Amino acid sequence: MPLLAVAMDQPLFWAVVIGWVLSVTLHEFAHGLVGHLGGDYTIKERGGLTLNPLQYIDPVFSIVVPTILLLLGGIPLPGGVTYIRNDLLRSRAWETAVSLAGPAMNFLIFLALALPLHPSAGWVDPRAIVPQWTTAQIFCAALAFLQLFSVILNLIPIPPLDGFQAIAPYLNPETRLKLITPPTSTFLFIGFFVLLFTVPRITTVIVWKIMDPIISAIGVDTNALINAYNVALRGSM
Repeated sequence: MPLLAVAMDQPLFWAVVIGWVLSVTLHEFAHGLVGHLGGDYTIKERGGLTLNPLQYIDPVFSIVVPTILLLLGGIPLPGGVTYIRNDLLRSRAWETAVSLAGPAMNFLIFLALALPLHPSAGWVDPRAIVPQWTTAQIFCAALAFLQLFSVILNLIPIPPLDGFQAIAPYLNPETRLKLITPPTSTFLFIGFFVLLFTVPRITTVIVWKIMDPIISAIGVDTNALINAYNVALRGSM
């Protein structure tokens, strides 16, 4: 996926952005729900069990990071944050479950969006190329691609991503504190995304070595999802 100008003047672009915001809300809601089940009785009163996107706005993930991505030529998709009282969770296993709940939600959304594109579903003409698809089909494919891509990125063990949070309970407390405390966590996080968007080989490996086997396993064409992503968010294949 080469870095091209984003198609901000296209309605489909904003439809995908809105869809992304809704998926981020469900991602954060999943964190909060599992945290509540795991013992954090304060999450509900702090608004962590809501489907209101405004509840999950964070200065870094919702504003700073999208701005950096835009400057790098990427898609300025916002993120969110749910604050969990880990000290109230019943075990380290619950801490891990809370961390993995968000990516699990994204994976379920990916399946819900991608499976209708399977040839046997009869929704998409297998002879049609992506530019001939309907707006709804391109929307589903583009957002499905983003969902799975976000799952893979989130599971990379770099603080403060969910992949790191999942293993953090089993680290030495001093090491854990050092890695999750700014500026170390901020440097690692921003540095990772700068590397991701300036070294195309990394994205290529993620897409074709990790995502492609998953997408192919459910019988959907990876190239079709990539092309839909480019049409929806960049204006062309």
